[in-house]
Amino acid sequence: MLNVFSLNDKDIWDRVVKSYANWDIYYLSGYAETFRIHGDGEPSLISFEDGDDRFCYVVMQRDISEDPKFESHLEPGRYYDLETPYGYGGPLCDHPVSGQAQKKFITEFTEFAKNRRIVSQFIRFHPLLYNHEVLPAVIETRYLHQTVFIDTSSPELIMANMDSKNRNMVRKAQKNGVTILRRPIDDYHDFLPIYEETMRKDDADDYYFFDGKYFEQQINLKDNACIFYAMREGCPIAAAMMYYNDRYMHYHLAGTRTDSRKYSPGNLLLYEAACWASSRGIRQFHLGGGMEEDDNLFGFKKQFNKNGRLPFYIGRTIFDKCSFDLLKDLRKQINENFDTDNSRMIQYRA
Repeated sequence: MLNVFSLNDKDIWDRVVKSYANWDIYYLSGYAETFRIHGDGEPSLISFEDGDDRFCYVVMQRDISEDPKFESHLEPGRYYDLETPYGYGGPLCDHPVSGQAQKKFITEFTEFAKNRRIVSQFIRFHPLLYNHEVLPAVIETRYLHQTVFIDTSSPELIMANMDSKNRNMVRKAQKNGVTILRRPIDDYHDFLPIYEETMRKDDADDYYFFDGKYFEQQINLKDNACIFYAMREGCPIAAAMMYYNDRYMHYHLAGTRTDSRKYSPGNLLLYEAACWASSRGIRQFHLGGGMEEDDNLFGFKKQFNKNGRLPFYIGRTIFDKCSFDLLKDLRKQINENFDTDNSRMIQYRA
């Protein structure tokens, strides 16, 4: 049976998510709500049960007419699509889902989608859960790039898995008087200018600039979120937001003062954060990947675990092929240089 929960059902939503042993922060209603505020669409928890088979995942419903690439060529409310929230998602489940259950789900969900003018869905799978293999009859998958995790079984293992250059950077930060403080998630006011300076320096896309309302909303995740600050001479010079539960921790947003990079505060911050996770019994600290395969960001992260590669997969389901093709053709009409056979999974959004 298919159930779709909205933010009006927060208690039920989170109760369903936490009924799975491997639940993670990305599935909580509070996390999805932060990205509703950021303008990413209307969140829902998709939940399905058929006998012993069950799974759930989170999506954001978006009005395709609001995509600037369509330049007002679509009337609002005509076509929608779904996307997992920023970060990682895909199905949470107790065990492999039977083919029979998958067929029932795709039949029910396709009907649900067509009744609501939902053309397709785009899924970012969760590298720690290996869940890209859970619904092969439902979601077409594709490998994207590698991510990095730190094995936080013990502080000794954390240090042993770091490459020698990174260990030297950690020691350098310590010698330069850098210390690390952990603060509650509502202590974000010093984080904002550091993060925004870093995004401007990196010429980041507008999407990666988050306003105050986004950070205010983080208070709903106060039991599963915090900020680590790197301090020098009483001033914060680097900072990172982290999400965590009893099993996993995630590196979310981070920044470093440009004039303080020479002290290597980010290296010490991640090392100390990993040790904190270890002290809580958390065994995996996921750093994510880069924007592209093996770019500078990935190069920084991979220093923290030479044995810590995890593949990141994405996926799609097309519910309405006619509308999917129509939207690709419309993009071509708007821009004659648009490639309708581009490599993106949701091609009309390329």
